[in-house]
Amino acid sequence: MKKTYFICIAFYTLFCILFSGADRAFAQDIHFSQYSMTPLMLNPAYTGIDRGDHRAFINYKNQWLGMAEKGAAYRTSSFSYDTHLFAKKFSAGYVGAGINAFKDVAGDLKLGTSQLNISIAGIVYVTSSQAVSGGIQGGYVQKSISTDGMQWDSQYDNETGAYNASLPTNDVISIPPYHFGDFSAGLAWNYLENRTSAAGDNQLKVNFGIAAFHINRPKQKLDPYASTITDNLYSKFVIHGDAHIGIANTNYGIMPSVVLFKQGKCYELDLGAMVRWTLKAKSRYTGYVQGMALSMGAQYRTNDAVIPMLLFEYSNYAVGLSYDINTSSLAKGTRGKGGFEISLRFLTPNPFNHSSARLLD
Repeated sequence: MKKTYFICIAFYTLFCILFSGADRAFAQDIHFSQYSMTPLMLNPAYTGIDRGDHRAFINYKNQWLGMAEKGAAYRTSSFSYDTHLFAKKFSAGYVGAGINAFKDVAGDLKLGTSQLNISIAGIVYVTSSQAVSGGIQGGYVQKSISTDGMQWDSQYDNETGAYNASLPTNDVISIPPYHFGDFSAGLAWNYLENRTSAAGDNQLKVNFGIAAFHINRPKQKLDPYASTITDNLYSKFVIHGDAHIGIANTNYGIMPSVVLFKQGKCYELDLGAMVRWTLKAKSRYTGYVQGMALSMGAQYRTNDAVIPMLLFEYSNYAVGLSYDINTSSLAKGTRGKGGFEISLRFLTPNPFNHSSARLLD
């Protein structure tokens, strides 16, 4: 019980520290609201950090339908997979390896970002209940934009006094895509306490991490006529923490979380918590009874949005749903249409892991 109080106090303190320095929202990079379902995009050190032998995620977000004439202002999709390497060979730890790919399309001009990342992490057991990990990530990025939807002064028709798409633009008719490499790294600490109980959710799990993305500050360039002008991508720094605090002798657990992003002059702070209800515990011995759990809660992106969240887990599968409800002045531009997000997770159990500390991942 003392450890549970300590974890709660630690999270409250971290919330206060981060909140005091976060006076701006909106970072440059893409982001999903369901951070637990995008671990490789949150921290490379999370590569392979799981009880499962193989893990895969699919994510999709459709954001701000009211800000674009032709659909959503942002459409983002992602896929990731990671696994364990040398888990049976080394008793002091193992290696995690993973791959992540995403595509983001923004606005009517379809400003696109496509990226493929490969991650590798080293996980070392400090004690039977603690592990530290360090990960690196390398990626290949393509930036592109479509000029089909652009309107130019030369297309103003003096006779009709209106825009005429059939008139020549006398300007740029195509912009070739631009490519660059991207590098990131991170560190994480993981704690999992084995608290056995005849019934109920007695799990105590805590994670903290820091990460740095775009360490090489890659150059971005989309204007073919500006040969000497480049736009360096700001490095992004992430501090994050989450926990699963099981309520002794009940089927409920509390899962607080906090994430802070800083990229250039932009900040984003997310505070949240979910309540997890174990509907059916997985059999610890035969494996014939599949576990099932439902989590509900919300997240607050300071100065920007409230995000209701739902996560349903059954056996090795999970589906997450969330919706960003804008609370800032941006709500006028979005016309009340926020961001819908869906995430899918598949996890295969590790046959060489006999710990019963976690009923479900």
